[in-house]
Amino acid sequence: MTTIRKTARGLFVLALLATGFSVATPANAAPALNQTPCGNRTDLLHVWGHISGRPIIVGGNGPFEVCYANGGAAVLGDNAWIDQVSTGNNNIIMHDANGDDIGISRWTVRTYPHNPPHIQAISIV
Repeated sequence: MTTIRKTARGLFVLALLATGFSVATPANAAPALNQTPCGNRTDLLHVWGHISGRPIIVGGNGPFEVCYANGGAAVLGDNAWIDQVSTGNNNIIMHDANGDDIGISRWTVRTYPHNPPHIQAISIV
C-alpha cells in the first residue's frame, strides 16, 4: 500500500512541476535565430558589418561576419553597422537604431558602401 501512495505522490509532484513550467514559459515568446557557420551556403541570412565605439575590454572595434538560420530575432547591439546583407531564402526585418524597420525580401543582396545603417537587431519572419 505504501508503494502505491509513494508512486501516486511522485506522479502528482511531477504533474505539478510540469504545470508550473508551462505556466512560467510564455506561449508567444519569440525564438532566437540559430547562428550557424556560413560556409558556401547561399540559403542562410548572411550579414557583414562592423562594430564601432565598443570598449577594448569587450573586443574592440572591427568587422564581423555572421550567418543565421531559422525564424526569430537576433540582437546585434548598439554599436553594429551593417555593410552588406544577403537574405538567402529568408524574408527579414532589420531594426534600425532610429526605430525604423527595414524589410528585405528573400534572395536579395544589399550593400551599403557609403552610409551603412545602424542596425540593433535582425528578424527572420
